[in-house]
Amino acid sequence: MITRIAVLGSSNFIEHLRQFEHELNSIRLDYYIYNTPMEAIDIVSKIKPCDAVFFSGSLPYIYAKEAREKLPVPSHYLRQDETAISTTLLSVCFSESIPIQRISIDLIEPRSVQSVLEDIAQMEQHPFMMQIDSGFNLEEVVSFHSKLQDNGESSLAITSIHAVYQELKEKNISVIRMIDPKSSILKGIEETKSMALLAKSQSAKIAVGYIQLNDNASLSEDLLKKISGSIQATAVSAEENLYVLYSTQGDIQDALKSNTLETWFELATSPLHIAFGFGKTVIEATQNARDALPYATENTAYLITDQKELLGPYPNNQKQVNLKTNEPKLALLAKDTTLSPANLSKVMQFSRSHKSTEFTASDLEIYLQVSRRTTERILKKLVDHGYARIVGEEMTYQQGRPRAIYELNFPTYL
Repeated sequence: MITRIAVLGSSNFIEHLRQFEHELNSIRLDYYIYNTPMEAIDIVSKIKPCDAVFFSGSLPYIYAKEAREKLPVPSHYLRQDETAISTTLLSVCFSESIPIQRISIDLIEPRSVQSVLEDIAQMEQHPFMMQIDSGFNLEEVVSFHSKLQDNGESSLAITSIHAVYQELKEKNISVIRMIDPKSSILKGIEETKSMALLAKSQSAKIAVGYIQLNDNASLSEDLLKKISGSIQATAVSAEENLYVLYSTQGDIQDALKSNTLETWFELATSPLHIAFGFGKTVIEATQNARDALPYATENTAYLITDQKELLGPYPNNQKQVNLKTNEPKLALLAKDTTLSPANLSKVMQFSRSHKSTEFTASDLEIYLQVSRRTTERILKKLVDHGYARIVGEEMTYQQGRPRAIYELNFPTYL
């Protein structure tokens, strides 16, 4: 299975990465270029469906913190470690023949330079250093390097910030970029892949749900099918007014974050008492769900995790399906495809909750709880306008044509 990773970086970083991306196994990279680290904030909301996000440095990662935490996928960044510093200083010594004491350098963690110099027993000589953080001022960093060269104290500036590099070049200041070693980049992306696979494995763990109704009440077969279909669960009638749902932790977490439970309550003719349990085994998850059930009152839900944490009541501050949108790109998408904002919002929620960036019409049909014809009509409009594409075929065990595998091609994390 291919792991799809969104990479945010400067044009220089991405150009460097493209040279050896073929060495990454079972990984597909989607590139997003910024001119300054601050731009990462806006870019995150424009990322197309992926399994994880990788930032080329800690500054864009820090700037985009609030946006990152809203993503349904993990994120990681390339650390500016001692390997990067050693590689850069070694390159300067060989190619520039400049003494280390005539170098100015800006970096997030000056201690890394000191550690490198200690390792090679060169603590008597050290470069001019400026520590930067998420609140750095571009002009201050540029001024730091410029003044040292204007005063004749340094001969070369080293920076890890693309915007600083551009400013210094325009001022005719001798400058090079901090080198991001190939090994460090490959390691960082492999770590990101591992995070994505771990997140998927965690969300795929077993979850059990109980739905209890008041005495003499029951769920219709149609409603039970809709409820189980909305969380991709298997439903079993345990007693006359008690039902058991077997699903995954990821599907239950998505249901708790969205308006799924409220839809259940609205469709039911009698109040529902809902409880969920997570666990390492079906037995453990079942026991946790059973223990959570007494806490549930009418039209509320509680969850006991595999760490024995009791969470609830749900729904609480639930996110609703948007019936209209002020987002220009989504407004354009709605106009192009003639799909309603409500349907587009549901497709976006499906993308956020689905365990893979690839899906079939059947997957979307089950989530949307609409007919196959309606689902295929939605997909056709998306494909016709370039907002989705067919990326493969899935063979079935029954006779008939292979099922198309789709992939969305527009931002769904807005």
